[in-house]
Amino acid sequence: MKYLLGLLLISTIAFGAYIPKNFTKAKEMSVRLYYTHHMTSFYTDSEMKPIVYIGKKKFPYKSTLILQLGLINSPYTGSKYVARGQKIEWEHIVPASWFVTVNEEIRSAYEDGDPRCVTSKGKSYKGRKCAEKVSVLFNKMEADMYNLVPVIGALNAMRIAKPYSIIDGEAREFGDTIDVEITTKFIEVMPSKRGNIARIMKYMNKKYGVTFPNHIETINMLDQWDTDDVEDDWELKKKEILNKTYGMEF
Repeated sequence: MKYLLGLLLISTIAFGAYIPKNFTKAKEMSVRLYYTHHMTSFYTDSEMKPIVYIGKKKFPYKSTLILQLGLINSPYTGSKYVARGQKIEWEHIVPASWFVTVNEEIRSAYEDGDPRCVTSKGKSYKGRKCAEKVSVLFNKMEADMYNLVPVIGALNAMRIAKPYSIIDGEAREFGDTIDVEITTKFIEVMPSKRGNIARIMKYMNKKYGVTFPNHIETINMLDQWDTDDVEDDWELKKKEILNKTYGMEF
């Protein structure tokens, strides 16, 4: 126990002095952040016990899969993405595919590819990996921890890049305590998380210039969510930590 507490202390100190430069590092830092301060699935208000394991690695924070969700209070029994339904993943509230709206360099690499995006076997590629290779800004956005939240992997897989909206009915696939509905086009979340989402999305729009599907209507919806669901204690704490790490102004 003393050893684990020592690691937590070291990681917390290190966290304040380190800015992740890419998505992989940002996930590692998110593991530290949420385990040390507030580890739970984003889309619930219930306490959900994480399982911490070391496996083949001596230092647990080196793996982004080191934290798994103990699905005791909200069992996921869906037929899709069963393996991913048993672990935590890191979701971009504003999906990386929406970053193409920021500038032509990112759009072109993501949608068309780039001469620099060639494998060792000479095969060209495009998409997210190409954008990571050619754009420093894309990597910065992808690694912005304010836009990252822990979710059940199956939910992350089912959402993909669907925009948030209000959906008729209550067809939940993730148990009673995770209030999420997902259709072929949209995702709806519980009212107590709508303000969190609104503030993250508005931040990404203001800081980087990311625009959203049906942008004007979406901004109006986010403004209303921001008003209806005020900042909670964890939002304020996370902003305080990231302000010290990144020098962010929110």
